[in-house]
This record gives sequence, structure tokens and C-alpha cells, in this order.
Amino acid sequence: MARNKYPEETREKILQVAQRLFYEKGYDNTTIQDIIDGLGGLTKGVIYHHFKSKKDILEQVINRIGLPEGQENWYENWQGENGLAKIKNQLKLSVQNLEKNAILYSAEILAKSPRMIGELYLESMNGVARCLQTYVEEGIADGSIQTAYPKEFAEFGILVMNLWLGLNIARSSREELENKLLFLRILFESLNVPLIDDELVSNVFHLFDFINDRK
Repeated sequence: MARNKYPEETREKILQVAQRLFYEKGYDNTTIQDIIDGLGGLTKGVIYHHFKSKKDILEQVINRIGLPEGQENWYENWQGENGLAKIKNQLKLSVQNLEKNAILYSAEILAKSPRMIGELYLESMNGVARCLQTYVEEGIADGSIQTAYPKEFAEFGILVMNLWLGLNIARSSREELENKLLFLRILFESLNVPLIDDELVSNVFHLFDFINDRK
């Protein structure tokens, strides 16, 4: 095969095809051969020149979709009449991002990889939690949130939503998911921050059904 004069374009094309297949079929149901077939002419050797494994491709795909729609200033644009409403609205939008969540949460390898879980944890704590803290503090100032611990609340909220709930969506039964959401609803209400409402619960189950329909 002739030398590839545009390695970055090839790498990007591989990621685009893999992202589409992971979304349509699920990570566990997508093979390297599926990716090759979707590339139309490239060989397995070209893929392994750019990526060590299918798992490596998954990691890079997750990095590509880490920020909502690739917007670096996404944290500045939360909508709502007060701090609590902005957090609730953004949480619903996050759950409604089916492509990202279907790829992220349907991959069994993610839940079994300590390094990938650790990276997700660090990303959540170092980036998203700091952003969330800003809106918690806004909610405290406008009276919609009652807590003396905005930093701790933000970190806890991200931890349970992204890791405890999110990573287990595809591995939970419907009853288990119902119990977790009910527990979270009661828990957040006891903290005077009613984050979980009927609309969010409906969105989570829509994601649950979407992931399970593709297994």
C-alpha cells in the first residue's frame, strides 16, 4: 500500500467511522473488521498504525465527544431562571445526549478498566465539578439551593451521577435503575436540592431503553 501522505486525516476518518459504529451497534458489538469495512479501502495494518487496539480507539472517541458539541465554553451557557434550574436543565440535556452516553455507558470494557474509570473520575472532579460548583454557588446566592458546602455538593453530585449511576445504566435491570433513581431523589431532597424530577427520570429510562435495544 502506498505511504499515507495525510496521517492525521486518516486517523480522523478512523475515529469518525468508529464513533458512528459504536453509536449504531454498541462498542461490544463492533469489531475491527466492521471499522475496516466502513473505511472503504483501508487495511487492518493502517488502523493498527494509528491505534493499538479497539479499546484505544474507544478512548480516543470518548475524548472527541467529551465536551458538548465540542464547545469549550459550554459551561457558560446553562439556561434557567436560577442556579437550581440551570443545573437541572443541564443535567437533562446531558442525559439526552444519546450518542455520547450510548457509547460511553454501553461499553462493558469501560466499567472493567480501572484506568479508564480513574480518568473519568479525574475529568469529573477536575473539570465538571468545578463548573457545577459555580452554579451551586449561584443557587445559594439566589436562594434556590440551601447548602453550606457548595464544593463538596458539586463533587458528590458528579460522582454519583457520572460513576455510580451512569456507568451502571447498561448493567442494571429496570428495577435496579428505578431503585437507584428513587434513592437519589430522596437523597437530594433531604439535602434541600431537588435535582431529580419526573422529567429527568423519564430521560434516564429513555437512555436505558436506547442502550438495551442495541444489545
